[in-house]
Amino acid sequence: MNRRAVVALRRQSLLTAALATLALGAPNRVDAMPGANSTVPWIISLVGSNGAAPASDFGGFTVTVRDLANNPVVGATVTIDLSFATDLEICADQLDPSVTVNCASKTVSAITDAAGQVSLTLLGGSNGAGNATTLANGGRIYANGTLIGSPTVAAFDLDGENGMGANDLAAFLSDFASGQNFGRSDYDGSGILGANDLAVFLRAFASGAQVVSCAASCP
Repeated sequence: MNRRAVVALRRQSLLTAALATLALGAPNRVDAMPGANSTVPWIISLVGSNGAAPASDFGGFTVTVRDLANNPVVGATVTIDLSFATDLEICADQLDPSVTVNCASKTVSAITDAAGQVSLTLLGGSNGAGNATTLANGGRIYANGTLIGSPTVAAFDLDGENGMGANDLAAFLSDFASGQNFGRSDYDGSGILGANDLAVFLRAFASGAQVVSCAASCP
């Protein structure tokens, strides 16, 4: 075999090895990047608690992270970012040891399981009647730093004090009367404040599951 043939054979061997390495490593690199195949909620509702557990029936949601090949991404960091929602607050203690709260950045993070999922119920509230500022799509959801969703964020504890009560109803009615479709009172995620949002609010109030506000809020 002449020298030129030997060089060509070596190049082919190196190329084959490189391609094999890329194929083996892909799930931990490019293919593991979150993509448009991820599933996120279009509405997240911040809830109160009964002192021991969040009201998951009114605020529970699941994020599923999938890569570009539609495979679940295990061990991805899912972050809910509320820094754009200036009229909303999250509780410093989420009553969930599996999540990490960063008060400085106004975020809550969790790690996806074997199905590429995290299931969360976020504790938080708002700042009372006449103080709403954020419209639809005020939240951000990231997976490993990649933006995968911009949900509307609502809150049942609209005054951030003493759980759900008359002041929260007054805040909801204030939002409704303003003519602005503030996200914090859009419980059905329709983009319009109306009778259905009031019905959801009243069901949440009647449940008695949100009698406690944040012990401490972020920021």
